Amino acid sequence: MEEVENIKLTEAGTQLLKRLVGERICYFFTESIKVHATDNKVLYWAPEFALGLTKNKQDQSFINISADYRLSAKSSTTYYTFEVEESKTPLRCEKLLQSGKHSEIKVLSAPVLMIEVYQDWNQEFDETIHYDAAIVFYTDARKYMLKVREELVGGVDIILDEATIEAELMDLKLRQSLV
Repeated sequence: MEEVENIKLTEAGTQLLKRLVGERICYFFTESIKVHATDNKVLYWAPEFALGLTKNKQDQSFINISADYRLSAKSSTTYYTFEVEESKTPLRCEKLLQSGKHSEIKVLSAPVLMIEVYQDWNQEFDETIHYDAAIVFYTDARKYMLKVREELVGGVDIILDEATIEAELMDLKLRQSLV
């Protein structure tokens, strides 16, 4: 018989994501951005980053999202899960911000209307491990996808192209919609 282990976002992480609905994504802050272009697919890769969100010019909060790995309790399988936390400083890197040594992708989007969390899964021996694989933010104008980069701890692909997002979602399972 096959064992199934569901790895869920923490309740605190889910509540933070729920709070984003209706807020404006102003920018992504990250220590470094690398662009990977293959065929028609362009990915902005970041090892760790923060979403800058605001409802008005005075209220600026940062939601730091990192893709960290865990070991399964039942085997040596490594899986990846999103850690979501709030901070007044993106990436907890005050020195980087003060020295101006950070990168950013400006988005200036419409407010977020819906957030979807998708899962991927891994089969090892008799155990199926479901792990957090992607978060998709919907605005009235476009979608933004944050996808775990499995081959590197903390790696996240920031996908802005809708066709690429749709192709990525075909192999993933929708786990939660936050509206």
